[in-house]
Amino acid sequence: MPKIEDLELCNLFRIESAEHLQKLDAGLLQLEKTPGDQSLVQEIFREAHSLKGSARMLGLIDIQGLANTVEDMLGEVRSGKLNVTVDVIKPQLVTLDRIRQLVAEAVGDSPATTEMAQAVPPNKAVEVPSSSFNPVPPAPSFIQTSDVSQVDSINKGRQIPAEFHIDTLRVDAKKLDFLLSQTGELVVSRSRIVRWQDEFNRFIGRLDSREISADEWVKEAQLMRAKLDEDASRLSVIAEAIEGGIRGLRLLPISTLLEQFPRMVHDLAAEEKKEVELVFEGESTVADKRIIEEMKSPLMHMLRNAIDHGIEVPEERLRAGKPEVGKILVKVSQDADHVRLDVIDDGRGLDLEAIRQQAVKRHLYTEDQALGLDDAQLKSVLMTPGFSTNKMITDISGRGVGLDVVRSTVERMRGTLEIDSRPGLGMTFTLNLPVSLTSTRVMILREWGESYALPCDAIYFSKILQPGELLIREDRQCFYHDDEVITVNRLGSLLDKPLHLVDAQAAVICVVVRVGEFSFGLIVDELRDEEEIVLKAPPAPIKRLRNVSGLTILDSGMVCAVLNAGDLAKSVRHTHQKSAGAGDAVPAIEPSTKKSLLLVEDSIVTRIQEKRILEAAGYEVVTAVDGVNAWNILASRSFDAIVSDIMMPNMDGLELAAKIRANRKFSDIPIILVTSLASEDDRRRGLEAGADAYISKSDFDQTVLLDSIARLI
Repeated sequence: MPKIEDLELCNLFRIESAEHLQKLDAGLLQLEKTPGDQSLVQEIFREAHSLKGSARMLGLIDIQGLANTVEDMLGEVRSGKLNVTVDVIKPQLVTLDRIRQLVAEAVGDSPATTEMAQAVPPNKAVEVPSSSFNPVPPAPSFIQTSDVSQVDSINKGRQIPAEFHIDTLRVDAKKLDFLLSQTGELVVSRSRIVRWQDEFNRFIGRLDSREISADEWVKEAQLMRAKLDEDASRLSVIAEAIEGGIRGLRLLPISTLLEQFPRMVHDLAAEEKKEVELVFEGESTVADKRIIEEMKSPLMHMLRNAIDHGIEVPEERLRAGKPEVGKILVKVSQDADHVRLDVIDDGRGLDLEAIRQQAVKRHLYTEDQALGLDDAQLKSVLMTPGFSTNKMITDISGRGVGLDVVRSTVERMRGTLEIDSRPGLGMTFTLNLPVSLTSTRVMILREWGESYALPCDAIYFSKILQPGELLIREDRQCFYHDDEVITVNRLGSLLDKPLHLVDAQAAVICVVVRVGEFSFGLIVDELRDEEEIVLKAPPAPIKRLRNVSGLTILDSGMVCAVLNAGDLAKSVRHTHQKSAGAGDAVPAIEPSTKKSLLLVEDSIVTRIQEKRILEAAGYEVVTAVDGVNAWNILASRSFDAIVSDIMMPNMDGLELAAKIRANRKFSDIPIILVTSLASEDDRRRGLEAGADAYISKSDFDQTVLLDSIARLI
């Protein structure tokens, strides 16, 4: 299953597919109870249709095919060719589970979910004839009941935790009482400041009217300053107390996470025919809620690694003079700023020579280079994406997914990872993580009159580039640093300001950012001080801002955008790709002749994809989520063409087209239907409703869409 590379579409598809699958689950179960409810059939048919459309637009063919089987079954029910029975519904639920697993792969969720998906035989879970279902009364043959039982037995064999989210917190009433009392103090301080503001205004009025002498002016000003200093200090104390209290509410015991794993360890050990005892120490240690959530994936991979690679089978342990039962100790400790997590097993430890051989076999190093690797470098090879020492792929390991996930997650949390191996005696993974992620250290940058905050953890180094240091290589500006070529861009250019080259004959300030193994330079006007900031999410309705992680309020009181280093890295790469391939770009319509389109699509993923295609071709695009929404928009402005889906709630595309054609004001607007309904009858109904073009999503080609629009307008 290909992974969705576009982060925005990936997140949207994760949310949208979960909603569709939840509604399909509930709808199918309800349909089993009320098989004659045609409105319910239509509703869940639309959910399957929308899920299929979203998957197709993202190139997720397997998910599209599975959703299509559910849609076909519902189509047969809707037409009266198939009776709803338990034997009809149960296979569909299995198919939805398979879709969930494929969605998890596509959006890059927990590898545990992916491996669960691989455990389900595709030919058993999704075997559906492409033509039609069996007629009434026999049950359809796309999945036999015995196949469902087999899938059930496979899924029951190993329950691996899904993504770990803590949605609710238990709060000590005393902590709430404390915050309430501090809030009361805050209100009092605010009232005092308002009162002093009034006093100050009266004071200014007396000065203007010359009612007070110079001596009186000095005395009153000094008194007022002393009072203001006192109130400001009090306000600072209250703010710190409230901030500390709120952070304290988010602190949870590590046991909240650890209790997820005993069953997993038990089942994995049984599969490997090993005996393993899992022991926790220091589980009452507390950490921030987000840290605990983020620790789930690294801990899961370290435990799996210990079971598969570390702990030996009982016979081998007895020969080595060890107890039959292997032991994994998860030890948690804490200092003022960090939580330390040690995962210690008493297994065989690392086979450094096996790592060396696999590094050569996987073409990571030549034989000569591999021979020169020391122990620390070999341990680092373990965390290379796709690396595994297993010669056979199993349900537990061998796919090369694991320790690279641990490292990337730990680095994202601004932590560190260490590996210590004792041949024949076991090994230890040590994670050092910050107690809280609610605050972070940033460097304040100034660029073209604006302030931006860049997390210090992302900064490699900064320097002043002297005249002549900047070079041009392959149409991009760069400079050399320790034999490394570092690409340079103006920060403003990456933030959609006008693009221009940096003056190579002037001294400029360069901040070098490192994301993974990729380093790039940002030219800015000014570097200011470092600050400790609290990151705030963008305000509603904004969900996501490219190149920006969120907002913060600086010590000066100014609202400042906090830059996202990962997004900036993508923007740098995109800028170079766009520059290199400018000749292949889609020709844009000149601004003076730019046409406006109304795009009507209920699937947010499909809507965004189509909107991008149309905007890239130079059109102004306004979107609507269904026919009713589109009709209301049409009443407020005119458009050169309408691009619409058919299957939508409230008012579908056929109804919308007919309503537009019935209104003389809109009768000449071209209508293009882009839909999954691809039969001749569907096309006929679309054209009868008044469509000027009918494009099937099953063989969707953006060139056909763009050519159709250009021809019609």
